[in-house]
Amino acid sequence: MHLLFSSPSIHWQLVNGTDCIVRDPLYNVTFDFNALSSDLNHHVTSEESGERFFFNVCDDERQPVNRTEPRAYLMRAGRKITLGYEPRLQLNDGRFQFSFTGEPCLNGSHYTLDIILLCSYEHTPEDLRVIPHTPDQCRYFIFWDTPLACQPLPTGLANNRCTVRDGTDRHAFNLLPLAGANHEIPLPDGSRFVLSVCKPVRYGHLTMCPPGTGVCRVNGTEYQDYGQAVADPKVDTSTGRLVMEMRSKSATGCPNSLIVFECGREDGLETVPVYRGLKGNCTHEFLWRTPLACRDTRPCSVTNPITGTRYDLGLLANRTYTLTSRDNRTYELGVCHIPASSRCPLDAGACEVSAKQSVGLGAIASELQYETTGAPYLLYRSGAVCDATSGRRWETRLEFICETDPVEGGRTGVVVPPTVVENGDCQLVVHFETVLVCEPALMACGAYNESTIDQYVDLTPLVDSTRNYEARGGEAHGRRYFLNVCRPLVPQYGLSCRGGAAACEATFDGVTARNETTLGFPDVSLVVAGDTVLMKYLRGDPCPQDPVTNLSSTVEFRCQPTAGRGTPVLLEIEHGCHYRFDWATAIICPPERAVPFEQGNCSVHNAATGSWIRLDTVLEDLSPCDKRPTASVDYRAGALNLHYTVPDAVNCSHTNGVKTFNVAVVCAPDSPLDRAASTACFEIITKSSPKVCTFVGRNASASGDVTPTPSAVPTDPTGSPTTVPGVTGSTTPEPIGTHVQPDAEGLGAFGIIMICLTVISTLSAGTLYLVRRHPDRCHQLHSVLLCRGLIKNDFPSTMYSRVDNSETSSLLLNPSNVMSDSDDDMLI
Repeated sequence: MHLLFSSPSIHWQLVNGTDCIVRDPLYNVTFDFNALSSDLNHHVTSEESGERFFFNVCDDERQPVNRTEPRAYLMRAGRKITLGYEPRLQLNDGRFQFSFTGEPCLNGSHYTLDIILLCSYEHTPEDLRVIPHTPDQCRYFIFWDTPLACQPLPTGLANNRCTVRDGTDRHAFNLLPLAGANHEIPLPDGSRFVLSVCKPVRYGHLTMCPPGTGVCRVNGTEYQDYGQAVADPKVDTSTGRLVMEMRSKSATGCPNSLIVFECGREDGLETVPVYRGLKGNCTHEFLWRTPLACRDTRPCSVTNPITGTRYDLGLLANRTYTLTSRDNRTYELGVCHIPASSRCPLDAGACEVSAKQSVGLGAIASELQYETTGAPYLLYRSGAVCDATSGRRWETRLEFICETDPVEGGRTGVVVPPTVVENGDCQLVVHFETVLVCEPALMACGAYNESTIDQYVDLTPLVDSTRNYEARGGEAHGRRYFLNVCRPLVPQYGLSCRGGAAACEATFDGVTARNETTLGFPDVSLVVAGDTVLMKYLRGDPCPQDPVTNLSSTVEFRCQPTAGRGTPVLLEIEHGCHYRFDWATAIICPPERAVPFEQGNCSVHNAATGSWIRLDTVLEDLSPCDKRPTASVDYRAGALNLHYTVPDAVNCSHTNGVKTFNVAVVCAPDSPLDRAASTACFEIITKSSPKVCTFVGRNASASGDVTPTPSAVPTDPTGSPTTVPGVTGSTTPEPIGTHVQPDAEGLGAFGIIMICLTVISTLSAGTLYLVRRHPDRCHQLHSVLLCRGLIKNDFPSTMYSRVDNSETSSLLLNPSNVMSDSDDDMLI
């Protein structure tokens, strides 16, 4: 059998690469990994332990003499562990890996690092990831998705969309979401099929299929082509089925395959194909049930076949839109459905109106359509006769365009009026701008100042994926307002605004939240206006005062160096429809470039926050007092930056005999000095300390973070430095229905004890009642308490681990990425 179509049944162990190039002996394909080289080290952090790995491969200095700096190392608890100097590139049964061997570890072994390269056709592969491990392990694995580990793509499969329109040309099937991975089907004889749709089977460990294969039969170490991958599915004209026909390049046996896709709404995208056997026409048939094979039947909605995004225009329906063309003709129209109050003829979706009559321009329709080269549209056909000679009738085409103007137009939450772009030749064409057909990518969280183009304002430090901000200002009316920045709200118990909303209003009676109202979604990019930043959230719920308008929100960020992260404040509600919030924060303040240093008391002074701090209390290990450092403050990072040099003529002759130090002290819990990125003559040092929090405009986590002031600084009667109190940082939203009792109004020890005794007595009495009258309820109560971790069980919790793919699974030596039963609530 020709090597291109089936690999010989042999087992080859290992192929070594040279100069970052390795050749696969099965198909004579050369893999070149030189593009993985980086001018700087690659960097990946373990999510489980926080340990940091630094490495580089394929750089220009191959095999240098007496290399002193390791090519790969690990930073663990401030210690630098060498993982290796020179990597070995190997191809082992389809697995590409760079292998490092480092310093001694335990029991006579050495630290090792294996970087596993995985084939990925994605233009933006996933981030590097570290395999879960325990701290006492000596062997580590990093997984790297890259197109360089793939066989060459056939030309037709490089940029294919994997779509096809049905026979009516009204629906487009898009199977590209199924192309993210190989799919395996085990067979009774121990062999297996490996399938991939839209793209070829990914080359990998024990999956060394012939190039371009879409269906591959794997039997031990033999890999057979059972059908080449195709760019797009097709609709079988005789049966109406959605299929992919894959024909093998092999001329022997029955190597062709047919995949039949059927609608399966209940299965989701994670379904797998099923092998249905060899059919009469010498073709292996597979059945794949998936919602991607379902025709869109929901009214006024359509799926973008390129991105998979569903557009739903239901919010625009049931309204009459009146518009006037440039030639002063007046039209009325509806989207998918038009109210009975419209002046249009019965069943018409659009019409031209005058003082005496109305002319129907097409029958109403709710089937939203999409063309891959255009925009979603509605087509209203069979209107009034337009041309008596030819019998042509009027038709109307409504095209929906993503509203992109961040300042003008309807980005205030008001529906943008439709625009007539054509009203001749028996056709009315209307453009309708709406955010409902915009891709739901998260808004950019930064923008350039239009008046100072080189100033980039970034709100990323305010993005919070763990909690929401609660705005002040609605308490008097029993309302609470929740916001997040540049992202949807974090799911919060008791808060049920629409999924994906970034701003929410709830009526609060002191116990529960009711009448949750969505105030907008994060669709619009930021706008910088002078020294303020505007963030708009649109497409909220319909406004009670004006049903044609949707609720919206604007948050105005202002620079205030003493505010820390700051807290939003509700200023006003315009016309009952638009909510305006004010947010003073230090995050958007420009850096303080020159912070004065007083050598006499080794301190620096930030006039913007009114704070002093002694450097020798923060950086005692560096002895900064005699270095005369240049200081600056980065409000965005919450850091005090220091720059200074020291003489070192012996080791630093190539840098004019000086050694340079760049030190960053970040407002965070205490941590030791980190010199990870340092060299012999250039030190980059980072340190975390709560002592600088007030100095850099962040709120200190404890009192006394700022040291006593120098004698020249005015003090208050307590001897503390004169500072402007900052607004509290991001407010942790309480669970709905709770209230935090202020310290000054506490119940006291006696009150707390009495409450505890009352609760215990009530629980005891209730439990006794359940035991005597309802033993089944008692078992239920025990199960609930056990699940929530409130009582102990004699049996250890069930533990499980998740792995990304079979390649990762085969290398998972000591799984520690485990989760106990009590963690399951976190997944809800």
